[in-house]
Parts: sequence; structure tokens; C-alpha cells
Amino acid sequence: MGLPAPWLIALVLLCFVLAAIPTRQLFRAGIRPAWLWVYVLLLVVLGVAAVATRGPGRFLVPFLVVLYVAPLVVAPDRTARWLRRGRRPPKNVGSGPGRDVGSGPGRDVGPDDPPAP
Repeated sequence: MGLPAPWLIALVLLCFVLAAIPTRQLFRAGIRPAWLWVYVLLLVVLGVAAVATRGPGRFLVPFLVVLYVAPLVVAPDRTARWLRRGRRPPKNVGSGPGRDVGSGPGRDVGPDDPPAP
């Protein structure tokens, strides 16, 4: 059992280097590191598969191009808004029409201050 072919090692390294460019944009957008690794590995696997399998690999190229170009074209704040979950401001549950609960100043429900002598 020997090492893989040198062209395959070079191809994987080249895919990792190329995948680092859009991954940096996603990192700046505040995406979690686990999702960034999934993204990088997906780009590398699709890139190696597109080059290694000549015939069927042609069908992977459009997916690869969209995955690669999308983070470069879309602004980082919009990308973060699309990809981050659970970080939206809470909805005003139970408020009726025209009522905005929690937006006004709070009421003072504490004890009154004693009068000054």
C-alpha cells in the first residue's frame, strides 16, 4: 500500500487553497466554524470529483461554481442573515394590534422614596 498519486495530492491541496477564499468571506460573516468546515469539505470533494471523473464530473461543475461564487458576490451581512439561525430578535407574543410590548419605558413598581426632612 503506497501513497496516492502525486497529481491527486496536488489536486486536493489546490482545492483546499481555492476553497479558502470564499470561506474567508463566510468567516467574516460570522458563520460557525463547524459549518465552515462542512463548506470547505464539500467544495474539496466536489472539486476533486469534477476533475477525477471526466464525464459525470461535468454535471458537478454548475454546483461547484454556485457554491464558490455565492459568498464572494453576496455581502457578508446578508450571508450571515441567511445562514445563522436562532439569533433573531424575539417576537412580541401576546401583544394585540397597536400594542408593542416592551418597547416603551418600564414602570417603576418599587417602593416610593421616603420624604426628605
